[in-house]
Amino acid sequence: MNALLTKVSQKQRAIAGSRLALTAPAVLMAGALYLSIALNDPLWRQVLDALPAGSIWVSGGLIASLALILLAGTYTLLAMVAPARLLKPVVLLMMLVATLCHYFMRRYGAVIDTQMLVNVVETHRGEVRELLSPTLLAEVVIYVGLPALALTRIDLKPMSLRRASTTRVLYGVALWGLAVAVALVQYKEVSLWLRAHAELREYPNPVVPVVSAVRLLADQLADGHPSLISIAEDAEPRAASASSRRRVVVMIVGETARADHFGINGYGRDTTPRLSARGDVVAFSDMQSCGTSTAVSVPCMFALEDRRHFDRNQARHTENVLDVLQRVGVTVQWRENNSGCQGVCNRIPTQRFSAESHPSQCFDGECHDEVLLSDLRAQLQHGTGDQLIVLHQLGSHGPAYFRRYPERFQHFTPECAQDDAYRCDTTALVNSYDNTIRYTDHVIDRTIELLSRLQPEADVGLLYVSDHGESLGEGGLYLHGFPYALAPASQTRVPLIAWLSSGLKRQLSLGGDCLRRSAASPHSHDEIFSTLLGLFDVRTTAYRPRDDLFGDCRIHA
Repeated sequence: MNALLTKVSQKQRAIAGSRLALTAPAVLMAGALYLSIALNDPLWRQVLDALPAGSIWVSGGLIASLALILLAGTYTLLAMVAPARLLKPVVLLMMLVATLCHYFMRRYGAVIDTQMLVNVVETHRGEVRELLSPTLLAEVVIYVGLPALALTRIDLKPMSLRRASTTRVLYGVALWGLAVAVALVQYKEVSLWLRAHAELREYPNPVVPVVSAVRLLADQLADGHPSLISIAEDAEPRAASASSRRRVVVMIVGETARADHFGINGYGRDTTPRLSARGDVVAFSDMQSCGTSTAVSVPCMFALEDRRHFDRNQARHTENVLDVLQRVGVTVQWRENNSGCQGVCNRIPTQRFSAESHPSQCFDGECHDEVLLSDLRAQLQHGTGDQLIVLHQLGSHGPAYFRRYPERFQHFTPECAQDDAYRCDTTALVNSYDNTIRYTDHVIDRTIELLSRLQPEADVGLLYVSDHGESLGEGGLYLHGFPYALAPASQTRVPLIAWLSSGLKRQLSLGGDCLRRSAASPHSHDEIFSTLLGLFDVRTTAYRPRDDLFGDCRIHA
């Protein structure tokens, strides 16, 4: 018995001897090294692509400076958020956060800044399902699971709180001191190069995502619950006359459609056969979006402020153009087939669609966009007075483009029929995306047909505009949500289609072919606010004729 106990005791000592004893600052340093090296290859790819040609000395100095700055920043972050008693769990949590960010940065070229985190918060269950994949799970196992096993073999050396705090600070000071010293050796080259490539500041992982999350939380807490701010309080309805009839306008808010993939805008493929065949639609081919995500662009396009002055937090408790129209007697309704109206329709009657109410048009928790036209004809015919109905599409939302259209719209083949679209070759990916545009062309055309039947009793019109565009692999970027200042035109240049009945043109005093000439000029989402007011001739000082898409073409006596 004693011999057995002796063997057990020896085995326990052997096991204990195989464990590694480290101080908390040393574990933080090891974690920072791991995060900097293993989960920042998107940053290093950007750095290598941007390095100046020629001097190896300069390039080496830049890389060394950035590596030390990244290590110092990552260590500082860990040291600030990981208390001694929760050090291992917090380090593992940071590894999980970094792994998730690394996956989407590497696969889709995403930048995980504050705006992207807003998109994450607004993402609904269906979108989350499309973004998850076995590859993501495998990366979590590799990048988080293996370090977790290593951490179980580490014992933390006991240290007093004072000594532990002092040591953490000294490690940080030493790292930043070394980083600054190396940068000073080539200060001119490093400072000028970093200024020329400011976009690299968006890539350090997980420093930027965590800091962005803190900023977003701070904004939410600071926002509080202020009272609603009214705008255009002097607004008055259009003056009635013997010749005026009620006006009915349908506005379709598209999703993720880029202007250069619309056939009617000159795209090499016939993605808009129905609209192109019409002689009565006008395509505004140079339209800039307010943002690169739904969470920004949708509230921004209906807001009084232009893109430069728009603040999403303030917009949540400020009226928009729909509120103004409703106040002056226009019947306004929002029809939703996306993840939400981003606060725009909070005070507007809203209809949402689901598989329970429309089983023939909805599958796997989402509906094809034709569901937005359900019972629309009856609602238009039975309405009285001026009317604006907004249809919010699911449109071309990625990455699972193939889910956005019925099978009969598989015009361009082969299609990319999987959720993790980055695995498809470029041809299949673009085919699926172009099929979504072809389906949108069908939805717009059907809406125009419904409005046309109303012409005997009303002056009618349609506006279609997408919220933002989409990257399809160009430059290694996919999807959308890139910081606006750095975003490619594929994410910011969007289509706008206008169709106005002859009666509405007459009421608006629109002359000749002016609209087509105007449509070739640069425009932006900033003009939606005044355009909607102008379509109903609402009188208010908030209306800016120069920002009305049709303002320059109205003939005034």
